[in-house]
Amino acid sequence: MRTRLWIEFAAFFIGVPAVLIWHPTRLDGHLCLWLFSLYALWVLRHTSGFSWRNLWHGKGWSPRQRKQALLRFIIATAAVIIFTCGIAPHRLFSFPLQRPGFWLLVMILYPILSALPQELVFRSFFFRRYGEFFRTRTAMIVVNMLLFGFIHVMFHNWVSPLLSAIAGGLFAWSYTQHRSLKWAAIEHAAYGCMVFTIGIGFYFLVGAFRP
Repeated sequence: MRTRLWIEFAAFFIGVPAVLIWHPTRLDGHLCLWLFSLYALWVLRHTSGFSWRNLWHGKGWSPRQRKQALLRFIIATAAVIIFTCGIAPHRLFSFPLQRPGFWLLVMILYPILSALPQELVFRSFFFRRYGEFFRTRTAMIVVNMLLFGFIHVMFHNWVSPLLSAIAGGLFAWSYTQHRSLKWAAIEHAAYGCMVFTIGIGFYFLVGAFRP
């Protein structure tokens, strides 16, 4: 069983991303994510002690922890604005200003079609399925962070994997607090929508990168 888990782990979190790096398309990336999400749900459903309620609500986030999360988000937003001014100042808030209708559509669909399945796979499934591989919580967070950054190499630029690795470490650390898919998806959606709103979401689109 342990050998099978290692093979599964390597295939899903290293093999599939490696293939997508060499042949990336928007459909392939999303299709793999959604199929992986269905597999994750099926595996979790057949795991001993599983419950939908625990998957969604977890341990919960205390008011103090939520305030800390909000503060982190405010600091991160300021940092991304400064970062954008440094690498692509012409992109600052260009998305909502130039294409408000499409921006609003992304704000609505991104949390459901992207943030939620990503958190299901990289946090809920990853921590439950492969937790025994790691001796410490720190080791699990670091590996999760690196793998989350690695899968974004498919976008063929350095910004996406760098920001994703940083965000992945933050999301993984938060997940160890609440163990809630709901809070993980909300936090991920907030950061993702923030990045698209500020104007560097094009770094996270296949074939859309331009210096």
